[in-house]
Amino acid sequence: MYTQTKMQILEIIGKNEQVQVKDLVKELGLTAASIHRALNKLMQAGQVSKKGSAPKVFYFIPAKTPHRPIVDIPNDLLQILEKEYLYISPTGNIIKGLDGFLTWMRATNNRQNIENCIKDYIEILSEANSHKNKNLIEATDRFNKIFSHLYLDQTYYYDFYSLIRFGKTKIGHYLHHGKQAQNIKVIKTISELIQKPLADILKTEKIDAIAWVPHSIPRKIPFLKELQKNLKLSLPTIEIIKAYQGEVPVAQKSLGKVEERIQNAKETMVVVPLDITYKKVLLIDDAVGSGATMNEIAKKLKDRGVKHVVGFAIVGSYKGFEVIKEV
Repeated sequence: MYTQTKMQILEIIGKNEQVQVKDLVKELGLTAASIHRALNKLMQAGQVSKKGSAPKVFYFIPAKTPHRPIVDIPNDLLQILEKEYLYISPTGNIIKGLDGFLTWMRATNNRQNIENCIKDYIEILSEANSHKNKNLIEATDRFNKIFSHLYLDQTYYYDFYSLIRFGKTKIGHYLHHGKQAQNIKVIKTISELIQKPLADILKTEKIDAIAWVPHSIPRKIPFLKELQKNLKLSLPTIEIIKAYQGEVPVAQKSLGKVEERIQNAKETMVVVPLDITYKKVLLIDDAVGSGATMNEIAKKLKDRGVKHVVGFAIVGSYKGFEVIKEV
């Protein structure tokens, strides 16, 4: 039941599109505590939503969710969709499973039959997953096709960044938004997903030190630094920095040609220790497109005395190692 206060709040929000608590206090002459109690009940009922963070929190009436159509999809396929599919809306809402898939279809104006579109997605997902062995993608053979000399002894991806037709994978979405928005919560989610596969690599490959690919462009919250903090890996770390020669920092993602990426990595990546006593090193990156940076760092590590370098990336490109330009 709507009290007079709730009705007045809804009327004020509807008239102004979005308001703060202080606006409602001024308009209604009530205490902030009373306004908060009424707003909490309205939010529980789904009549009001909020955005922003304290002290700048705004309350608004959410748009009605489109009617969810009835879909005739076998239960096992729907379970895959619920587990694997994730869509992050332009306003930052994380929508999983069937609801996320339907939201993506509406956002992309996809007019394909829903059931057929879901079946196509799961077929393409299954094809991508067929490249996995023990929940990891072995990408060494693909690197061999790109570089005349491969310095990485093995290379693994946790997953692909995106799928044909259907865009970013679940972790591709997490990585893109975690890195661009510098969202600590999303970075923590990624660290939880990759924790076990990373531990398996460390054990199987008998790694005795870790190196992290440095970011091209400085950020307030460096993605890989935050990831490193969350993972709490106990092995020693080999310091690698990116040292620019020119006046303008050039991000790897801004370079379209593999040759340019190789030159950028060769001339800017610096392995700090002059002599390294560790023999087997795991080199970790967030996203691999061409693989030029990782391969050049592997060469520099071996020049310093490392015998075996294993590469690990959270995501890599799926088809032909096309260059990832978004993250």
